[in-house]
Amino acid sequence: MVVFRVLGWLLLAMAVAAVVHDCLVWWTDGTFHLLGLGDLWSHLDVRSLGDAQAAIQRHLSVSLWNWLVQPVLMIPALPAFLVLGTVFLWLGGRVGDGPPGGFVLGSRPPRRRRNRGL
Repeated sequence: MVVFRVLGWLLLAMAVAAVVHDCLVWWTDGTFHLLGLGDLWSHLDVRSLGDAQAAIQRHLSVSLWNWLVQPVLMIPALPAFLVLGTVFLWLGGRVGDGPPGGFVLGSRPPRRRRNRGL
């Protein structure tokens, strides 16, 4: 379960990075464009994207690339990372802990003070 929570927080951090990238591009270019998963992959490593495309088309099917992988790569990165991050955090939630503690009081119950008497 810890792995799901770590992946969830990592994906949410990647969503924040995608928002920062989109806002910086909007500020410099003057046009708002959401970064797609394929664009992100090509920014990171163009050669591996081309190798993956060639391998899928050669070994599996050309239609698999055209009808499944290519539309997935066109999905904007921000909503994809947000949705996947929240799903992983939900899956990695702690079971049986009871209600979470509040922000002000913390997660532990308050200590009971002992009466020391006179």
